[in-house]
Amino acid sequence: MTKHGFTLFLFLSAVAIATFRDEQEFCENESCNEREFDKSHFYSNGEIPLALSHKLLDALPLDEVDGNVIRTVKRSVFSESQPSPLKEPLTLAAVSQDVLRNILDLNESVIQNEEFVRCVSGGKLFPGSVPLAHRYGGHQFGYWAGQLGDGRAHLLGEYTNRKGERWEVQLKGSGKTPYSRSGDGRAVIRSSVREFLCSEAISLVVSEEPVWRDPFYNGSVIKERGAVVLRLAKSWFRIGSLEILTRTGELDVLRTLLDFVIKEHFKSIATNDPDKYVVSICVSLLFSCNTRLFYIV
Repeated sequence: MTKHGFTLFLFLSAVAIATFRDEQEFCENESCNEREFDKSHFYSNGEIPLALSHKLLDALPLDEVDGNVIRTVKRSVFSESQPSPLKEPLTLAAVSQDVLRNILDLNESVIQNEEFVRCVSGGKLFPGSVPLAHRYGGHQFGYWAGQLGDGRAHLLGEYTNRKGERWEVQLKGSGKTPYSRSGDGRAVIRSSVREFLCSEAISLVVSEEPVWRDPFYNGSVIKERGAVVLRLAKSWFRIGSLEILTRTGELDVLRTLLDFVIKEHFKSIATNDPDKYVVSICVSLLFSCNTRLFYIV
């Protein structure tokens, strides 16, 4: 390793450690530990138990076109998109008790509420929710594929728990969006089980709604059951979020997005640092396998 390479490695390591320390200290300070929550925030019979906010709406450009019509989106980071409810009857097949209690501040009895099941399957919205589909690009099979985006996912909003932690809440398998291309916006049980097990998931809801898939890509289409996963991440941004803006020359939107990511997720990077954009991308790559901090950045 060259001298300059070793210096860069030490710098990035220091920034990574500082970023983790920032997050830890945020939830260990006095204001966080002594924060008082209104008791109405917690679950009680007859109420939808989770209230969301949406900092993203005020900070980032939104698609001017409404609806789920499939299209090429320009000069925006998100499109408003309403989930498509799964056909009932619905079965709440799996729930993470740890996420309910320790991240969402919810009592386990919430899973007995039919309104909650509808919310975690896309049939109803949590208070404060404005469903969004994220615009991003990427490579497929080694080639630039252009606009990809959330083709079957809806970002419902952000939740801040009693520890002061902020989590973004997303449905997967919840119907078409402007980014669905030729897809139907649905997910099947086998892929949803994988999502539930491998991500910071809250729930897995299964429906009798038929979804047609070719699981072995050999032309043999079969009928499977539809499912929806409600999952969490500190952010759902990824490298493709930046790539699409770079490829289309939307550099002003790119700067807006990077400024937001640095401010919200990498507080150890000085906003007046002339190299802040390069540093933020390098640090993001260091965290690429940590779904608690970032999705796939």
